[in-house]
Amino acid sequence: MLTDTKIRRLKPTPDKKTPDKYNGLQLHVFHTGRMSWIFAYRFNGKQKNLTLGSYEFMSLAQARAKHLEARSLLAEGVDPGEQKKKQKSKANENTSFKSLALEWLEGRKDFVKEPTYLRDLSVFEKDLFPYIGKMPIEEIKGRDVLDCAQRIEARGAQEMAKRSIPLAGRVFRYAIRKGLIENDPTPHLHEALKPRKVKNMARLDISEFPDFLHRIDRYHGNILVKTALQLMTLTFVRTAELRMMEWDEINFETREWRIPPHKMKMALLHIVPLSNQAIELLESLKPLTGHKQYVFYNHSTGKPLSSNALLSAIRTMGYMGKMTGHGFRGLASTTLHEQGYLHDAIEVQLAHKTGNAVSQAYNHAQHLQYRTKMMQEWANFIDSLRNNIVPFPKGKRA
Repeated sequence: MLTDTKIRRLKPTPDKKTPDKYNGLQLHVFHTGRMSWIFAYRFNGKQKNLTLGSYEFMSLAQARAKHLEARSLLAEGVDPGEQKKKQKSKANENTSFKSLALEWLEGRKDFVKEPTYLRDLSVFEKDLFPYIGKMPIEEIKGRDVLDCAQRIEARGAQEMAKRSIPLAGRVFRYAIRKGLIENDPTPHLHEALKPRKVKNMARLDISEFPDFLHRIDRYHGNILVKTALQLMTLTFVRTAELRMMEWDEINFETREWRIPPHKMKMALLHIVPLSNQAIELLESLKPLTGHKQYVFYNHSTGKPLSSNALLSAIRTMGYMGKMTGHGFRGLASTTLHEQGYLHDAIEVQLAHKTGNAVSQAYNHAQHLQYRTKMMQEWANFIDSLRNNIVPFPKGKRA
């Protein structure tokens, strides 16, 4: 029978096991001086050992109590060793990177724009969860996160690679606030990535646009993608704004698309006058997605179209590196300015920051009648490019 006095007198010895009076409870003494409590038992005819804890943190009385709990499980036909594994697995699952990341995302869902939420979720699901999602947060090292970022970098998504590191850091800091870990291993990891090359968004010249329009019209891929590209040429909104378009934001009577502030970069209501051509495109989608929340609802994923879907279509049409979603905006801005349309009206339609804070609050209604006319003339211009007609007599738009 062991006592605390006897235990203190034990000396380091090559793997010596000293039994207690209770059946199967042993104190394993290592040559280093470390001592661990072991429960030796048989289950289904096999000899097994269950580590109860270290003597440094578990007294003799505590070890006996743990031993009795394990023997009770054994008496009920439950393997205490397997039970411990299940409990550890469950604990690891609750403190896994994926579990904590989803908790953190859910907690901020009501405070960020939906495109931002979906973008962050996409980074987690595509680039972080497959590699570190199942790992307990306390076991993840900076090297693990950097490996994920460098995989993203290797496929050419440099901006996404840099974004993934601080995004992972937000999860570590969330775990710190929950008392699960002490440190965030992500600061300064981005320094190991290649410097970002600043370049202008690719876009076509107006002289190249007719052929691009014909390629879109002949595109035989996903009809939602085709329609999204056609509508982007008519509205020149940001890609995320188009992808997240909802049916209840569209007023077919006033022929307006009102984008709520939480979806806009400037966090202000934005009105997009809809041309006859834009209305026709939207009407064509009603049978497909009119019963859903999102106009560009992808039935296969259960989510709105991704930005990759649009980029993939542009790549398929042979315009990779020549045109981007943002390129529609630049092209429209340049062309409308060249044709003499009011600068302020163009800037408001592009939802660019103009004026002071007070004037910005009213920008959604500024030049609305003028912009409605401009957007219809722009849609007519797009049609004329398809037919190789020279439109827009210069100098009569202001």
